[in-house]
Amino acid sequence: MYLLEAKQVHKSFGENHVLKGVDLSVAEGQVVSIIGPSGSGKSTLLRCLTQLETADRGDISICGRVMTKEENGRAVYSDKNQLRSIMLDVGLVFQNFQLFPHWSVLRNLTDAQVRVLGRSREEAETIARDLLAKMKLSEKEDAYPCQLSGGQQQRVAIARALAMSPKILFFDEPTSALDPELIGEVLEIIRDLAKQHMTMVIVTHEMTFAREISDRVMFLEKGSVLAFDTPEAIFADASHGRIQAFLSLLHK
Repeated sequence: MYLLEAKQVHKSFGENHVLKGVDLSVAEGQVVSIIGPSGSGKSTLLRCLTQLETADRGDISICGRVMTKEENGRAVYSDKNQLRSIMLDVGLVFQNFQLFPHWSVLRNLTDAQVRVLGRSREEAETIARDLLAKMKLSEKEDAYPCQLSGGQQQRVAIARALAMSPKILFFDEPTSALDPELIGEVLEIIRDLAKQHMTMVIVTHEMTFAREISDRVMFLEKGSVLAFDTPEAIFADASHGRIQAFLSLLHK
């Protein structure tokens, strides 16, 4: 079963045509990494898939429910109730954490559970503490974001997304705001989620990580899909000349 199906997604900002007919399918339990040079449309695609941006054209369905369908050359969105139900199945981890600075770690993990999902405070806190234990952050539940390292903040952000029980989890360059020595601890958490067959779409510049963890890799350039294939094909096939040139620049 495909948890995500996107067909011919277009997005422009003024005269800048950022996405030029992108297709993406993600099966349940799959990990898909999206790579490519800066400005290729990777983050814009994620924002369209998670309703942070509106697509201009294209069809998008998540967990079997239609988000948008193209009619007469433009994207027509489903009603608010449908869009809300879709978002309940979606988690998003930002590159810059997006934690509430005036809330404790525990409240960052529990508030949406109570307000959006209707869980009791006790149930929400139980779920939050279990996730913090898995993130090796149990001792930080009363801390505030400013008291945490970048790696700890990102692990809290991942725990917050998981607390909402999403069926598909999106990561927008989850390590780009971290110091090099903190990247590994965040990548290890994502590896563990992959082992648990969490469906994930990851925009990343960590090529070794993408090759190791992904079932499929998409290469975007100038808003178009140059390749969408297995990691072996993307990273080792010399026929993908543009991709090999991109990878060689990263390893210089």
